[in-house]
Amino acid sequence: MSTKGTHIPDWLQVPFAGITPAPSQQGQDLFPTGNWRSMRPVYRDKMPPCNNACGTNEKIQGYLDLVKRGKYLDAYALIKEDMPFPSVTGRVCYHPCEQACNRGQYDEAISIRAVERFLGDLGQALSHDVVKAGPPNGRTVAIVGSGPAGHSAAYQLARLGYKVTILEKSPKAGGLNRGGIPDWVLPQQVLDREVERLVELGVTIKTNTEVGKDVTWDDLNKKYDACVLAVGLTEPNSVRAEGEHKEGVVYGLPFLRDIGMGTSTVRLGPRVGVIGGGNTAIDCAREALRQGAQEVTMITVETTPEEMPCVPEDLHDMLEEGVELLHGRAMTAVLGNGKVEALQLHPARFSGAVNASPIDIDRKSAAERFAVDNVIIAVGQHASLGWLPDEFKTERGTIKIDRFGRLGDTNIFAAGDIVQLGSGQPLMVVNAVVDGKRVAFNLDKVLRGQPVQPHTIALDVISDLNRMNMTYFPHFPRVQQAMLPPTSRRSTQEEVILAFSEEQAVEEANRCFSCGTCNACDNCYLVCPEPCIVRPDRSNGLYKILVDY
Repeated sequence: MSTKGTHIPDWLQVPFAGITPAPSQQGQDLFPTGNWRSMRPVYRDKMPPCNNACGTNEKIQGYLDLVKRGKYLDAYALIKEDMPFPSVTGRVCYHPCEQACNRGQYDEAISIRAVERFLGDLGQALSHDVVKAGPPNGRTVAIVGSGPAGHSAAYQLARLGYKVTILEKSPKAGGLNRGGIPDWVLPQQVLDREVERLVELGVTIKTNTEVGKDVTWDDLNKKYDACVLAVGLTEPNSVRAEGEHKEGVVYGLPFLRDIGMGTSTVRLGPRVGVIGGGNTAIDCAREALRQGAQEVTMITVETTPEEMPCVPEDLHDMLEEGVELLHGRAMTAVLGNGKVEALQLHPARFSGAVNASPIDIDRKSAAERFAVDNVIIAVGQHASLGWLPDEFKTERGTIKIDRFGRLGDTNIFAAGDIVQLGSGQPLMVVNAVVDGKRVAFNLDKVLRGQPVQPHTIALDVISDLNRMNMTYFPHFPRVQQAMLPPTSRRSTQEEVILAFSEEQAVEEANRCFSCGTCNACDNCYLVCPEPCIVRPDRSNGLYKILVDY
């Protein structure tokens, strides 16, 4: 462009050749070229919200990305760094990760649990697991209980090189996973395989071994370098109703446990009432149908379904199967001449009081007679801790620990429902797994003489939808897991929720935004007007920025 005849104002003339004047607002007005600046792009990962919501710290975004690329074994190995039995949690976890999923604010959350189950089942088919025990460190640990918390602690400690022995009072290992979850949710053979994997790691499991009977408190202190108490809540709570011990009254957890162990002698009549509104009560109601009951009614003190302390999907599935709900009632008596004939009910509501009864019962109102042949009472459980020294017991019947799970200055720790009861934390399988893992690493630090520090995540490092450019993401519907028809569920112990196929798992993984980390989508590579972004190695998903271009 010719500049002949152009007059440069005095205030823009340069006194020395080769020196560029500093940019000014006046200069930009005349020649709008922008400010001089130097910017160097950097990779900065943030925490995906699903990872953050997962108490076990599973690298969810990472294994979904591997599934996208068909690297299923790598994805399974990544899960196993944090989760001992993905084939179990892929069936029973209440999936807080999905509730936190950013995609849920865009269309529908990723079906993370279903993909985890796909990978867990793939791992079960392997002749040998991908996880190996750590080099032996010469130390021994006893774990009391083989439920979710005990299994989790044993798994992590074996990986750290400890010689682990599990003491289980039942004939078969598994704890709550075996004795509290029905076969149509978690098949016995799936759990059996996960127990085998634990033994392959070098963990010794002694069944029919009860602390306080076969093993003493002194044995735990003297024979092992450390111990983890993961005894769980095995004793059913009573509602203290008149006539509660009549023939035909059954308690929830023993009802499920005996069926799971194959030792049940209960014969249900056609009409069954279930007292309680939690997950165990729901499982009991659905199991009652499978045991031959024709009419099953769940009686709860909660006045609405939203108040019930259960997983909403399980409640929905229960209602689909034909169980009736009777809200706002409390059982005050079991009626009948030696055997259950009916229940006496009064209006009630759940108050949530801490220092008084959490249930308000209106005994002034007329009682209601509700005819049943059996009643299953499922209003929670408590622990049997007669063998534990009183100094380590709390008033609410749990084990007294410090914030790291340790009993005083001993080398004994506790984990799972036995410490979480009354804490406000949901008593779920995955939360027990989390606690077992946490205590395992804390125990290791104590025995090594290292400081134990709580692990926290700053909120500003969690990726959120407001910081993402949604232009690049088309809407795709969530891949739904197939289920058995409600009419056929009532007469079978087959799994209700079916597994993803390989194609479904990949399709669902492809819906992941890969929040907080580069997923090598190539958008920057394609739209950059200069050839300063290159990808020399297509296998690692990383770009190289040519800052000197």
